[in-house]
Amino acid sequence: MTSLIRYEAARAALAECRRVDDVMEIRDGAERLKLYARQAKDRGLLADAAEIHLRAERQLGAMLASAKAAGQISRGQPKKNCSDEEQYSRLTLDEAGIDRKLSARSQRQASISERAFEAMVENMRARIASGGSKIVLSPSEEINGARSIMSSRQEPDDSLDYFPTPPWATRALIEHVIGTPQPRWSAWEPACGEGHMAEVLREYFAEVTQTDIHDYGYGAEFDFLDEQSTWDAKADWIITNPPFGDKTEQFVLRAIERARIGVAMFVRLQWLESVGRYESIFRDHPPTVIAFFAERVPICKGHWDPKGTTATAYIWLVWIKGQSPRAPYWIPPGQREALTYPLDAERFTAHPVIRRESLPPHDPSTGEILPTVDSLTPRVDVEPAPESLDKTKGAGSIPSG
Repeated sequence: MTSLIRYEAARAALAECRRVDDVMEIRDGAERLKLYARQAKDRGLLADAAEIHLRAERQLGAMLASAKAAGQISRGQPKKNCSDEEQYSRLTLDEAGIDRKLSARSQRQASISERAFEAMVENMRARIASGGSKIVLSPSEEINGARSIMSSRQEPDDSLDYFPTPPWATRALIEHVIGTPQPRWSAWEPACGEGHMAEVLREYFAEVTQTDIHDYGYGAEFDFLDEQSTWDAKADWIITNPPFGDKTEQFVLRAIERARIGVAMFVRLQWLESVGRYESIFRDHPPTVIAFFAERVPICKGHWDPKGTTATAYIWLVWIKGQSPRAPYWIPPGQREALTYPLDAERFTAHPVIRRESLPPHDPSTGEILPTVDSLTPRVDVEPAPESLDKTKGAGSIPSG
């Protein structure tokens, strides 16, 4: 059984748990798997096991809080004057095999928002992948640094999610999944941030609209989910790395409604799960293609790190109107190296990213400056009018892979 299959099986089993002892069994199994992963020096497996362990504790905390609210768990010894039925139905934590530290920790984890918890999991996996996080093996101890991770990544509900997509991951979508766009096709990046994805789309599409709910200094400020907006723009393709939480589902549904040809969403592999998501999206709008990366795509908050690592799996979900679902597709390994261009480190680590027209004419695959008279004279960006959206036309020819 591969690591991925084992991980998915554990996630599925955890989702089906309805009893505390079932959750505890999965948690204990994750502890044993962590021990094996450390001995095998397998950081990918270690990250999977640590995530399952954390998710199990969060689910345990939710169950304990619910049971306490319903009066099913009591503190200390059962009351002497209670009936046999009441005494049987009210258990102590000790009788359930749960120590007080685990109870308190799990209920803290259950109390934070889903968005903050997912950010905490992402941070933890990144730390494991980079070797910057030690996983404590004793079942009675917490993951080292878990409190600091929770503190640093627990954001208010109105906080903005900004995790730029590496440029090579967007190029892989075009080169291996969608294929070469038609000459007149347009694209819209509705969560463009500082331009990491939109600038790559401009390498392929004739026209790219770039918007975001927050002004990051790159695209136009616009709320993609604003139902009151009178702007009814459409594009052939809507391609983005959507915000976390419930907004992801809203982005997908709105994009499917607005795109003329297709939609591509860059999401975590785990986003395929949940009954609610099946009922709200996948049942009526099954994706045309699920494209898995054979290699991991490192994501960092607030910037792109060309040398970054991760233990989290990401995928492209693609909907093409009028086309039936196809078999899952694997983006072959080696794309990070093949589709990272020489000038990417300079362009995409800038804040905001450097636009293509601000660079001298060059060969994208080699970075070689083309011999033209004005090759060293950068163009000046023209800010869009306040009442209009940033729409860039004539992006240029498609670069060779």
